[in-house]
Parts: sequence; C-alpha cells; structure tokens
Amino acid sequence: MNKYDQNIIAIFFIVIITLFLFAYWLDINFGYGQMFLILAGGYGIYLNFKAIKKEQKPT
Repeated sequence: MNKYDQNIIAIFFIVIITLFLFAYWLDINFGYGQMFLILAGGYGIYLNFKAIKKEQKPT
C-alpha cells in the first residue's frame, strides 16, 4: 500500500473517531467545529488524490 493510501485511511479514521468522541464522550452537539473537521479532512483527502495523480503523470 502506498503512502498516499495510508494517509487517506488515517485521515478518514481520525475524523470519524474525533466526531464520535465529540458526540458521545464530550456530548457536544454538531456545530461549526465538527463541520470544520469534516471539511479539513475532505480537503486533506483531496490533496492526497491530487498528489497521486501528479506522481503518476509521466514527465
């Protein structure tokens, strides 16, 4: 498994676990912090896909 795939999986699990902790352990209602976390994770995944395409492009 290449480093980008590992990074995407790690981002996904970090976001899911953090949202789970916010909702059930800290009992925080869904708000701007959680929305920012989802958007930041999505942007990180987008950058990983962009890097994968850039690396595969022949030079």
